[in-house]
Amino acid sequence: MNIRTKIVATVGPACGGVKVLRRLAEAGVDVFRINFSHGSGEHREEFLRNVRHVERELGEPLAVMADLCGPKVRVGPIVGGSMLLVAGQELAIVREAVEGDPRRISTTLAELVDEADAGQALLLDDGKIRLEVVESCAPRELRCRVIRGGVLSGGKGVNLPHTALKLSALTEKDRRDVDWIASREFDFVALSFVRSGGDVRQLRGLLDDRGCGAHIVAKIEKPQALDRIEEIVAAADAIMVARGDLGVEMDLPAVPAAQKRIARLCQRMGTPCIIATQMLETMTHAPTPTRAEVSDVANAVLDHADAVMLSGETAVGEYPVEAAAMMNRIVQEIQGHYDETTAPQPVVRPDCRTTAALARAVRELCAMEDIAAVGVYTATGTTARMLAKQRLPQVILAMSVDEAVVRRTCLYYGVISCLAPAPQHTGDVLALLEEFAKSVGVARAGQKLAVLSGRPIGRPGATNTLVVHEVRQ
Repeated sequence: MNIRTKIVATVGPACGGVKVLRRLAEAGVDVFRINFSHGSGEHREEFLRNVRHVERELGEPLAVMADLCGPKVRVGPIVGGSMLLVAGQELAIVREAVEGDPRRISTTLAELVDEADAGQALLLDDGKIRLEVVESCAPRELRCRVIRGGVLSGGKGVNLPHTALKLSALTEKDRRDVDWIASREFDFVALSFVRSGGDVRQLRGLLDDRGCGAHIVAKIEKPQALDRIEEIVAAADAIMVARGDLGVEMDLPAVPAAQKRIARLCQRMGTPCIIATQMLETMTHAPTPTRAEVSDVANAVLDHADAVMLSGETAVGEYPVEAAAMMNRIVQEIQGHYDETTAPQPVVRPDCRTTAALARAVRELCAMEDIAAVGVYTATGTTARMLAKQRLPQVILAMSVDEAVVRRTCLYYGVISCLAPAPQHTGDVLALLEEFAKSVGVARAGQKLAVLSGRPIGRPGATNTLVVHEVRQ
């Protein structure tokens, strides 16, 4: 059974070796995420090299995503590593870099003391600890009161849900990392704390200047992004609903509705959507998930997510392979209950109207004819992406002469892809797809394939031909 929802797994100390990465790929992982918030350049280089080694061993495409840090604010170092904060206690956040103690702490963003005003909230450690600004004494410090206490460690995140920080989504570190990424084989670059389409366009300019064709994944982590979500989806190549920071920055019960809204918009605009954060969190330290976590993954599939993501479960967890295998089992089970009578919304993309319309026609054809699989020869991956948004029960077979395109389809729902020689005629496309369908066991002699291609073949945006082809002996 072809498992259509794709799995993204974060690489870290628990799974960065070739042996475990191979087991993850065999367990169903399609895209490997390398988080630039942690580790060294040497570690990231090793992770990337090991993924490509596994890709060659398996003979199947694997995509790699670089996830930029963005302007994530963190607590500075603390004496002894951690300390207890109690409700009612006063705590100063100071501009200068200091080793924190129960009287004062610093952060990785010195300018934070200029941004917040009295009465505003500061959340520490993913919202577990809550402070309220009592007085702004800029430019020296913010005087705060602990509203909800807890144990605070150095390096924990700082969120200001009611403060519009005047920060670029791209930090100086991010720019250095982009230089590094552009010279290596990355397929996606994830941009953190996106607030507008302009943030995405800024990153695209940096990548273009360096001759890097990696696609951009915009991470939705700020409430401000929801106010401009349509322009962000239009500007990005894919969207990640990063529910960790989003759930801290906005009212937590509002996050599921935001997830559904974003996934629905991505469906309408033909953009891949990844649902992320704490999907199988229990499996970081336990061999099985909770029932609520299983339902969370299943509901992401029902929301029309193209991919679901594992973070700490694979990066630092005790059961990385088991977590990936469990996620694969969940998405396999739930796709059998997908309501095929409820057609997805039509894709509305001004830049590829004909392709989107033809993909819609394929869905209607598959409802009327006994189609074993759908095939496409694609120059850029756009046609495969439009077909993926139709949520077809059939496998989508995508072929391209471009290895980067083949790898990017690892994020597209229901798509299996491979490298292929450049065809000269439509007959060549049919022959290549027929052999591909036979090789992966999705079609046999006498069955039918629905095939999309373009004329002239290989020209981006030229998809204009739909053929029903009967597989030969």
